[in-house]
Amino acid sequence: FIVHGHDGLDEISVCAATRVSELKDDMIRTYDLNPEQFFGELADAEDMRGGTPEVNADITKRILTGEEKGPKRNVVLLNAAMALVAAGKAADAQEGIHKAEAVLDSGKAMEKLNDLVKFMQEN
Repeated sequence: FIVHGHDGLDEISVCAATRVSELKDDMIRTYDLNPEQFFGELADAEDMRGGTPEVNADITKRILTGEEKGPKRNVVLLNAAMALVAAGKAADAQEGIHKAEAVLDSGKAMEKLNDLVKFMQEN
């Protein structure tokens, strides 16, 4: 996939449609992915704002532990979902969202981050 949010993001957006070019079976197909079809509405760009490194780390932790709900989580879910589709681990974005939700809500995503931190500290 090559993606570009109509709001200028270089990733899949939840604030606007995203143009997707997909290479599959030697064919390129281009289409728009609309976050409303997955989350019922577009997010407001203001809801996506972060802050200081400490604030952003807290937001990330809350997403990875399943505590954070809303637009910030949704953008992670939709981007992860499409990565799962690209990897052949989900048939479509909806299935990918369900799988990504399960990983976040189970705490496995945070566990993996903790494993990475431990590895980096030891190596």
